[in-house]
Amino acid sequence: MSGKIFNGRQRVKAAIAQIAPVFMDKDKTIEKAIDYIGMAGEQKADIVVFPESFIPAFPYWQEGPNDAMEDFAKVNLDFQNNAVLVGSEDTDRLAQAALKANVNIVMGCTELDDRIGSRTLYNSMLYFSRTGELAGRHRKVVPTNTERCFHGMGQGGENLKIKNLDIGRVGGLVCWENHMIMMRALLACQGEEIHVACWPGTFSGMPDDSMTVVDSERKNPQNYNTSDIEPAIRCHAFESQGFVLSACAYMPEEEVPGDFPYKDRTNWDWAYGGSSIVDPFGCYLVEPVYDREELIVAELDSDLIRLAKHSFDVLGHYSRPDLVKLVYKDTEEDYLVKMSD
Repeated sequence: MSGKIFNGRQRVKAAIAQIAPVFMDKDKTIEKAIDYIGMAGEQKADIVVFPESFIPAFPYWQEGPNDAMEDFAKVNLDFQNNAVLVGSEDTDRLAQAALKANVNIVMGCTELDDRIGSRTLYNSMLYFSRTGELAGRHRKVVPTNTERCFHGMGQGGENLKIKNLDIGRVGGLVCWENHMIMMRALLACQGEEIHVACWPGTFSGMPDDSMTVVDSERKNPQNYNTSDIEPAIRCHAFESQGFVLSACAYMPEEEVPGDFPYKDRTNWDWAYGGSSIVDPFGCYLVEPVYDREELIVAELDSDLIRLAKHSFDVLGHYSRPDLVKLVYKDTEEDYLVKMSD
């Protein structure tokens, strides 16, 4: 109903599962996710989110034409065989976990295309309602850099539309999609209240020797101001007058099996966590958490959205739809995003 934030709730309890996957093992990673979904439910969380490509792990490694064919074949077959298939036991297990724990889930995963005959992989976010249903999915529209060796490009249609959950209007983007101005604007213009940003970790955008958020001995985080993540999530929170749940991956090198062919030539340091929660004024409710597994929990107060919109309302008094309109290319026709409900 128009005018109700969070579907009429005063507060929503949100959780981020900053945990390491069981590397390249879909079934065990889902088992671990279910454990943390249960923990979120025990803490009465309304939503729990997971990082980018949590299942079966983000493809941090690089490969090329000089690789041994047996290494190339093994890794890519393992990655494909451990991708999540919508409509299979994979998603059934997660849906049942959502129902049992009474919590909404946003799961970052590498998804295997469910079209018959296709084996394309996508960098996806799957939404599950607390009633045990798949509420939607989002496929990253532009794979970044070497991700293009692994992931296809997301499409139009429902892909960039917010999800109406019992806790309100929830949207999300994967990694550098959160720097794509028009994509963020599209979600904001649909009245997004909670934004989920999924990342593969935290790395420095500054040109230093390691290009990582940690020092050479993997001990001390640099100031997170050096990361591109902080300005992205704080800016979106302020500009959309919503909350941002920023879920960053954690993948310690010691948890990568020794027989993984690319282990010794991959920089695992930037899979260092850094998850945080930002309020509608662009301020941290939870500052970035580094170098550990943790279920990060915070309460989101709808009054902060009301107060933020009093000052800056992207859909109301601080918009000029008579000058600028946003058009989303839907599957069949252009979808004009109105600057109103």
